[in-house]
Amino acid sequence: MKQLLLITVLFFFFGQTGFAQKIAGNDIRLAYQYYQNKDYDKAEILFKKISEHTSAKIYYTYYVNCLIEQGKFDIAEKSVKKQIRTHRNDPSYYVDFGYLYKKQNHFEDAEKNYEKALHKVMNNSVSVRSLASAFIQRREYDYAEKTYLKGRKITNDDFRSELANLYAVQRKYDKMINEYLDWLEEAPRNLTTVENRMQYFINRDINDEFSDILRKELLKRIQKMNSSINFNRMLVWYFMQRKEFAQALIQAEAIDKRIHASGKQVFDLAETAKSNKDYNTALNAYNYLIEKGHRSSFFIEANVGKLNVSYLKIINGDVISSEDIESLEKEYMQTLKSLGVGFNTIQSVIDLAHLKTFYLNKPKEAEDLLNSALELQGLDSRLAVRCETELGDVLVYENNLDLAALTYAKAEIENKGNLYGDFAKLKKAKLAYYAQNFRWAKAQFDALKESTSKPVANDALFYSLLIDENTEGDSLQQAMKLYSQADLYVFRQKKDSASALIDTLLKKFPGHQITDEAYYLKAKIFVSEKKYSEAESYYKKIITEYAYDILADRAMFDLGLMYEQKLNDKEQAAEFYKRLMLEHPDSIFVTEARRRFRKIREADS
Repeated sequence: MKQLLLITVLFFFFGQTGFAQKIAGNDIRLAYQYYQNKDYDKAEILFKKISEHTSAKIYYTYYVNCLIEQGKFDIAEKSVKKQIRTHRNDPSYYVDFGYLYKKQNHFEDAEKNYEKALHKVMNNSVSVRSLASAFIQRREYDYAEKTYLKGRKITNDDFRSELANLYAVQRKYDKMINEYLDWLEEAPRNLTTVENRMQYFINRDINDEFSDILRKELLKRIQKMNSSINFNRMLVWYFMQRKEFAQALIQAEAIDKRIHASGKQVFDLAETAKSNKDYNTALNAYNYLIEKGHRSSFFIEANVGKLNVSYLKIINGDVISSEDIESLEKEYMQTLKSLGVGFNTIQSVIDLAHLKTFYLNKPKEAEDLLNSALELQGLDSRLAVRCETELGDVLVYENNLDLAALTYAKAEIENKGNLYGDFAKLKKAKLAYYAQNFRWAKAQFDALKESTSKPVANDALFYSLLIDENTEGDSLQQAMKLYSQADLYVFRQKKDSASALIDTLLKKFPGHQITDEAYYLKAKIFVSEKKYSEAESYYKKIITEYAYDILADRAMFDLGLMYEQKLNDKEQAAEFYKRLMLEHPDSIFVTEARRRFRKIREADS
C-alpha cells in the first residue's frame, strides 16, 4: 500500500505531463485493488494499459504476474521477450524469463536464464542492485546472493548491508552477522548502527538461536591478534541487552584498561546493573572505579553508588539486622564528611535521611540533613525536588500529614510538566489516599495515568483501580479505610500495626472485594520480615482464589521472584514464571518473567 501511495502522489505531482493525460489515477488504484483481490483478468487489462504508456517497470512486472497467475504463459513469454529486445542492457528481464519457465516446471531453462542474467550484469553498483532486487522479488535468494558477491568483485562496492539483509530474510544468521561485523571492522564509526540492527533480531530471538551465534562470533573475533576494540565494546553491549551484567563488566574493565579510558562505560554499567538489582556486579564495578583513586573521573560518583547499593539492599529486605543498618549509617556519615555535602553527594544525603527516619527512628536528624542540602547555593531543581519529596516522606513518617502535603505540593509546583513533578504529585495523591480522601485522590491518580514516567503511571493506575473497585457501592467505605490505614502503617515501617489492621479487616469483612489486596499487603509485609512461608501462602491464595483479578499476575511474578532471589528455589521460580507467561500473556510482568525463565533454563542446561 505504501508503494501504491507513492505512485499516486507522483502521478498527481506530474499531473500536467502527457502521462497524466493518458492515464487516470483511478486506473492505477483500481489495478492494484483488482490484483490484491486476485481478480487477475481485470488487473491484467489495466496494468497492460498503464505499462504501455510509461517506462516504469513496476507496471510491466504486475502485468506479467497477472498473465502467469492466469496461466497465459505464451502471452507472458512474448511480452518478456519484447522487453529483453527493448532493454538489452537490463539483465533483470532474464530473471522474469527464468521465472516464467520455472512456473511451468521447466527448471533447466529457468536456470539458464538466471545464469544469463548473472553473466550480463554490468560493472556498476546500480546494475548489481537492480538485478539482485529482481531475483529477490522472485524469491530467488541464492541468485541474489550470487549477484551481490559478483558485484563485490567487479565494482568498488562491497554490498555488505544488502547481503546482511538478504541473509536475514533467509535466517542465515551466521552469514548476516559476519557481514555486519566485517562492515564494523572496516568502518568503526558504524558501531551504533550495527548494534541497532542486531537489537532488532535480539528482541525477536525466541529460542536464543541468533544471540548464541552473535556471542560466539564476537568472542572468536576478540581472540584474534590486534582485533578491533569495537568487538569488545559490542560484546559489552550484547551482555547488557541480555542483562548478563557480570559478563559485561569483565569486558568493560578490559576495555577500560586497554585504552586507559575514564571509566565512564564501567560507571554506566554499574548504574544499569544497580537499577536491575544485580547488586553484586554493581558493587564490583564501583569498587573498580574507587580503586583507580582520585584520578578517576568517577571517584565521587562511585563512592556514592557503592553506598547506594548497600542502602538498596536494606530497602529491598536483603539486609534487616540493626547492626548492619547502623554500620551503613556510619559509613554514610564518614563519606559525607570526606567528600562534603554537595551536588555530587545529594543521593547519599537522601539515602541517609531515609535510613535515619525509617530504619533508625531519627526523623529530626533526617530533617536537618535534608534542609541543609536544600540550602546549598545553586542547587539544581531536579536535585532539590528529590530532597523535598524525601522531606515529605519524613513528615509522613512523623504523621505530620498537613506539612507533608505542603512539601509535596511545593515540589510539584516547581517541577510542573516533568517527571519529578509527576513523582511529587503521585506522593501528594498517595497522601490523600492515606488520609482517606478517596475521591480527590482518585482524581489525582487518574490524571497521572498518562504520565511519561512508567513507574508513576503504573502506580497511579493501580491506586485508581484500587479505589474505584473498593469504594463503589460502599457508602461507609469502612473496609477501604482500614486498608489505607494499614498501607500507611506499612509506609511508616509500623508493620505489626499494619498486619493487625489487615487481620481486623479480613475478620470484619469476610469475602469483601478488597480481600485480594489485603492478602497482597500481608504477603509484602511477610517478605520484608523474611517470613517466606507465610508470604508464600498469601501469594498462593491470590493466585488460586483471585485468578482473574488485577493482582493475580503481580502475585505470580512476586512469588517467582521470592523463590528465585530469597529461597534459591530455581525450579519453583521457573514454574511460576512459566505460568505467568501462559495464564497472563498481556501482563506488564511477562517480559521480565520470560527473561528470568530463560536464564534459569540456560543455567540448568
